[in-house]
Amino acid sequence: MEIKEYAKTSKIPLKTLRWMERINTTSNPLTDNDLIGLKLLEKLWGMHDFLRPQITKKGKKDKEALFDTCDLETKWERYAYSRFMNMEPGKRLSMKVLLTEIELTYRFKLSDFDIRKLYRVRKRAHRAKERQVKTEQKEEQKRA
Repeated sequence: MEIKEYAKTSKIPLKTLRWMERINTTSNPLTDNDLIGLKLLEKLWGMHDFLRPQITKKGKKDKEALFDTCDLETKWERYAYSRFMNMEPGKRLSMKVLLTEIELTYRFKLSDFDIRKLYRVRKRAHRAKERQVKTEQKEEQKRA
Protein backbone atom coordinates (compact mmCIF):
# COMPACT_ATOMS: atom_id res chain seq x y z
CA MET A 1 0.00 0.00 0.00
CA GLU A 2 1.26 3.49 -0.87
CA ILE A 3 1.65 6.13 1.84
CA LYS A 4 -0.82 8.44 0.07
CA GLU A 5 -3.52 5.74 0.10
CA TYR A 6 -2.86 4.91 3.75
CA ALA A 7 -3.16 8.58 4.77
CA LYS A 8 -6.72 8.77 3.40
CA THR A 9 -8.00 6.46 6.15
CA SER A 10 -5.44 7.22 8.87
CA LYS A 11 -5.41 9.63 11.82
CA ILE A 12 -1.78 10.30 10.99
CA PRO A 13 -1.44 13.21 8.52
CA LEU A 14 0.17 12.61 5.12
CA LYS A 15 2.84 15.19 5.94
CA THR A 16 3.87 13.18 9.01
CA LEU A 17 3.90 9.93 7.04
CA ARG A 18 6.11 11.54 4.38
CA TRP A 19 8.44 12.78 7.13
CA MET A 20 8.61 9.24 8.55
CA GLU A 21 9.58 8.01 5.07
CA ARG A 22 12.30 10.69 4.75
CA ILE A 23 13.93 9.66 8.05
CA ASN A 24 13.70 5.99 7.00
CA THR A 25 11.19 4.97 9.68
CA THR A 26 8.82 3.66 7.02
CA SER A 27 9.13 2.84 3.35
CA ASN A 28 6.96 3.62 0.36
CA PRO A 29 5.18 1.35 -0.49
CA LEU A 30 4.47 0.35 3.11
CA THR A 31 5.61 -3.11 4.20
CA ASP A 32 3.65 -5.39 6.54
CA ASN A 33 5.92 -4.36 9.42
CA ASP A 34 5.33 -0.67 8.60
CA LEU A 35 1.57 -1.25 8.70
CA ILE A 36 1.79 -3.01 12.08
CA GLY A 37 3.84 -0.14 13.51
CA LEU A 38 1.51 2.50 12.06
CA LYS A 39 -1.56 0.74 13.49
CA LEU A 40 0.06 0.90 16.94
CA LEU A 41 0.97 4.55 16.43
CA GLU A 42 -2.62 5.32 15.38
CA LYS A 43 -3.95 3.83 18.62
CA LEU A 44 -1.69 6.17 20.61
CA TRP A 45 -2.02 9.20 18.31
CA GLY A 46 -3.27 12.26 20.19
CA MET A 47 -3.65 10.55 23.57
CA HIS A 48 -2.74 12.83 26.46
CA ASP A 49 -0.93 10.04 28.30
CA PHE A 50 1.24 9.55 25.22
CA LEU A 51 1.89 13.25 24.57
CA ARG A 52 2.43 14.47 28.13
CA PRO A 53 5.74 12.63 28.82
CA GLN A 54 7.12 13.85 25.49
CA ILE A 55 6.17 17.46 26.17
CA THR A 56 7.42 17.45 29.77
CA LYS A 57 10.95 16.74 28.52
CA LYS A 58 10.96 20.07 26.68
CA GLY A 59 12.00 23.32 28.36
CA LYS A 60 9.50 26.11 29.02
CA LYS A 61 10.73 28.17 26.07
CA ASP A 62 10.52 25.19 23.69
CA LYS A 63 7.01 24.34 24.90
CA GLU A 64 5.82 27.90 24.38
CA ALA A 65 7.36 28.03 20.90
CA LEU A 66 5.75 24.70 20.01
CA PHE A 67 2.30 25.75 21.21
CA ASP A 68 2.55 29.18 19.56
CA THR A 69 3.38 27.70 16.17
CA CYS A 70 1.72 24.28 16.21
CA ASP A 71 -1.07 25.28 13.84
CA LEU A 72 1.26 26.96 11.33
CA GLU A 73 1.34 24.32 8.63
CA THR A 74 4.42 25.17 6.61
CA LYS A 75 8.07 25.90 7.30
CA TRP A 76 7.84 29.30 5.66
CA GLU A 77 4.94 30.31 7.95
CA ARG A 78 6.95 29.29 11.03
CA TYR A 79 9.96 31.13 9.60
CA ALA A 80 7.93 34.31 9.13
CA TYR A 81 6.48 34.02 12.64
CA SER A 82 9.93 33.62 14.19
CA ARG A 83 11.29 36.56 12.15
CA PHE A 84 8.58 38.80 13.58
CA MET A 85 8.96 37.45 17.11
CA ASN A 86 12.77 37.83 17.10
CA MET A 87 12.73 41.44 15.91
CA GLU A 88 14.20 43.95 18.31
CA PRO A 89 11.66 46.39 19.79
CA GLY A 90 11.23 49.44 17.58
CA LYS A 91 12.56 47.71 14.45
CA ARG A 92 10.36 47.13 11.42
CA LEU A 93 10.30 44.33 8.88
CA SER A 94 8.57 45.22 5.63
CA MET A 95 6.37 42.63 4.02
CA LYS A 96 8.16 43.12 0.68
CA VAL A 97 11.50 42.22 2.26
CA LEU A 98 10.00 39.20 4.02
CA LEU A 99 8.23 38.04 0.84
CA THR A 100 11.51 38.21 -1.06
CA GLU A 101 13.35 36.38 1.74
CA ILE A 102 10.79 33.57 1.77
CA GLU A 103 10.75 33.23 -2.01
CA LEU A 104 14.56 33.07 -2.17
CA THR A 105 14.96 30.76 0.82
CA TYR A 106 12.19 28.31 -0.03
CA ARG A 107 12.47 28.67 -3.82
CA PHE A 108 8.85 29.23 -4.74
CA LYS A 109 6.60 32.17 -5.55
CA LEU A 110 3.95 32.94 -2.95
CA SER A 111 0.41 32.95 -4.31
CA ASP A 112 -2.18 35.58 -3.32
CA PHE A 113 -3.59 33.08 -0.83
CA ASP A 114 -0.12 32.55 0.68
CA ILE A 115 0.43 36.31 0.94
CA ARG A 116 -2.87 36.64 2.85
CA LYS A 117 -1.67 33.86 5.15
CA LEU A 118 1.56 35.78 5.68
CA TYR A 119 -0.37 38.88 6.75
CA ARG A 120 -2.28 36.73 9.27
CA VAL A 121 1.00 35.34 10.60
CA ARG A 122 2.30 38.90 11.02
CA LYS A 123 -0.84 39.97 12.88
CA ARG A 124 -0.62 36.93 15.12
CA ALA A 125 3.05 37.57 15.91
CA HIS A 126 2.35 41.21 16.73
CA ARG A 127 -0.42 40.19 19.15
CA ALA A 128 1.88 37.64 20.77
CA LYS A 129 4.62 40.28 21.09
CA GLU A 130 2.16 42.68 22.74
CA ARG A 131 1.11 40.00 25.24
CA GLN A 132 4.76 39.24 25.92
CA VAL A 133 5.53 42.91 26.63
CA LYS A 134 2.50 43.24 28.94
CA THR A 135 3.55 40.13 30.86
CA GLU A 136 7.09 41.46 31.25
CA GLN A 137 5.76 44.82 32.47
CA LYS A 138 3.56 43.12 35.07
CA GLU A 139 6.52 41.08 36.30
CA GLU A 140 8.63 44.24 36.61
CA GLN A 141 5.86 45.97 38.58
CA LYS A 142 5.67 43.01 40.98
CA ARG A 143 9.43 43.19 41.56
CA ALA A 144 9.37 46.95 42.21
